[in-house]
Amino acid sequence: MSQVNFYLKKVNPATGKSLIYLQFKYHKKKLVFSFNETIEPSNWNSKKQRLKSTSTITSDGKHLVNDLLDNLQGVCMAAYNREKTKGIPVPATLKKALQDFLNHNIIEDEKKSNQPTIFALIDRFSSGEIKFRGRETAKGTRQNYAACKRHLLEFSKKEAYSISFDTIDLNFFYRYTSYLKKQNLAHNTIAKDIALLKVFCGEAVDLGYTTNMQFKHKKFSMPEIEVDACYLTDEEILRLYRFDLRYCKKYEKVRDLFVFGCYCGLRYSDYSQVKPENIIEIDGELFIKMITLKTKTLVIIPVNPIILEIFKKYDANPNKLPKSMSDVKFNKYIKEIAKLIDGFDVKGRVATDPEKELWQLVASHTARRSFATNYYLQGFPTIDLMKITGHTTERSFHKYIRISKLDTAKRLQLHIKKNWSKYLLSAVG
Repeated sequence: MSQVNFYLKKVNPATGKSLIYLQFKYHKKKLVFSFNETIEPSNWNSKKQRLKSTSTITSDGKHLVNDLLDNLQGVCMAAYNREKTKGIPVPATLKKALQDFLNHNIIEDEKKSNQPTIFALIDRFSSGEIKFRGRETAKGTRQNYAACKRHLLEFSKKEAYSISFDTIDLNFFYRYTSYLKKQNLAHNTIAKDIALLKVFCGEAVDLGYTTNMQFKHKKFSMPEIEVDACYLTDEEILRLYRFDLRYCKKYEKVRDLFVFGCYCGLRYSDYSQVKPENIIEIDGELFIKMITLKTKTLVIIPVNPIILEIFKKYDANPNKLPKSMSDVKFNKYIKEIAKLIDGFDVKGRVATDPEKELWQLVASHTARRSFATNYYLQGFPTIDLMKITGHTTERSFHKYIRISKLDTAKRLQLHIKKNWSKYLLSAVG
């Protein structure tokens, strides 16, 4: 029986990708058809002749690649069966049917391109043309935009729901969130999608693309669930810092950069990119002065003795710090290091996942959270801490730090001991 197959050509050394091509053998004839879609070979399932990742989008960003393969297979077989009634078709006839199908899609897309779409608007956010709250678009934010767009495209295709600014209503919200839950997406991932969608819809109203305000309905909302996260105590940070890792320079450098983050309070995206010009001297003391990447906030942070030790250790480097790496590699290595430290196998540090050991919870962001939480527990003024962490409201700061009820009680006890004299206690008695 004649069957349409898809194969990959040899990898292009310049791009590391392979061209997908269609092959159809029938009655001792062979059709080979290329449609200019390339992928990484590791993303190809040769048995199923489809991409492993079902969310990969075509080069024009308008369709899912696997859907395109399904459509091309259907068009080829339909053309073959139609032409076969007149005799065995030549490959050129089938090739024309496939090309006509692609051309028709292009024309339709061009017609639609005159009408603003949610997907085109997301692209404008992703490119940085449109800035949310006037901020430059960070890498993590672009990834969130791309994920939201991908989820919308998949939903539209699988649920046969035509998404436009006018169809994003309460009914859409119920169907979309239900669909995402069936895809086993985490609650907060879905909540983030909805929050972004509301931003996009608000911008569409401002641009005059629509008058649909259903996205502002009180039911069109999914608040994020607060996820518990850990911090390291000062004693744990010192134990980590003093652990001998001279046998593994890679581990030693990752550990030192992490400890630096614990004492400067910056995000990994900032503390991994400190430049020589960010280290300044004021009245004989060293400070770190920089504009944060995410919030574009100026912060000035004093250098403590351990940071001075780290600067001295890496004095040969331009910025006096270990060389940085991707946050994915960093998180992998810091967990491996933490697993070696005595006491980092304790469980119950986070209420949401009490069976996880401490080393499993440590990541690049633990450093900044540890900084904020430890200084808060020591009684350092919140408003001053916020100037270093970059939080703009006390509410967001208190949500960020990880304080247990016991921590709060101990902090109150210290306050009482510090501020209540024996005279005042006796007077009250």
